[in-house]
Amino acid sequence: MNAVRNRKGETCEEQLRRMVKDIANDITSGEGDAAKWMEDTYDIRYLVDREKRYMGAEIMVAGGGPTIWVNTYTKEVEGYWGGDKVTEPFIDEIGLDDYCEEMYGY
Repeated sequence: MNAVRNRKGETCEEQLRRMVKDIANDITSGEGDAAKWMEDTYDIRYLVDREKRYMGAEIMVAGGGPTIWVNTYTKEVEGYWGGDKVTEPFIDEIGLDDYCEEMYGY
């Protein structure tokens, strides 16, 4: 049985891998700033310790088909689609974690 492919000829896993890598590259490139980057996100979950001190955030950047989260604690972009899971590390060159910590503001 042949895998379903999109218009670019990619399987779901290949498309997910490309999307996750593109998001990681955007954060690592250092172009733009965190506030602008956050405008197109869907949700944010804060990771805190038992004293409610900020440790990191999980930011949902895609949902409905693939689900993609940017995890500022692990410094990884995590993508899920069906049974596929893809992770890609990033370097926070746009100040995303600092921005999220400021937004948490506990």
